[in-house]
Amino acid sequence: MKTKRIEKLMISGISTITNNKNELDENTAKIPQLWDDYFSQNIYSKTFNKATKGYIYGVYSEYESEEVGDYKLTIGIEVTKPKKAIVIENGKYLVFSKKGELPDVVTDAWQEIWEYFDGEPKYERAYKIDFEKYVSEDEIEIYISIL
Repeated sequence: MKTKRIEKLMISGISTITNNKNELDENTAKIPQLWDDYFSQNIYSKTFNKATKGYIYGVYSEYESEEVGDYKLTIGIEVTKPKKAIVIENGKYLVFSKKGELPDVVTDAWQEIWEYFDGEPKYERAYKIDFEKYVSEDEIEIYISIL
């Protein structure tokens, strides 16, 4: 893991509101359907002002109350204009990188993050905007906003 400052990043795509409790139950989980919708509705091709980088992002924002409340998840790509985009500005992040098979690598990375913050972490979560960056078919970076 490493720290990194993000100056500005704009992500546009589709969103849902959910929480961790709902995501643990396959009957109430919304995230798998959001991913299915992103690809089946071909949201990538419908997105305007695409940046040249081809990464897909999962952006967690609008935290209601840290890890127990609702949050907004947006799946999308980087864009060059802020219209209808989530704008990530000037923040410090703790970056967790992991390689492996999707979607297991995502679950494994989040498990590592939760274990880190459940212990005696050097950094404190800010619960502003966190995001997953899909670097390749078998590599993910998860950026956790820190104080």
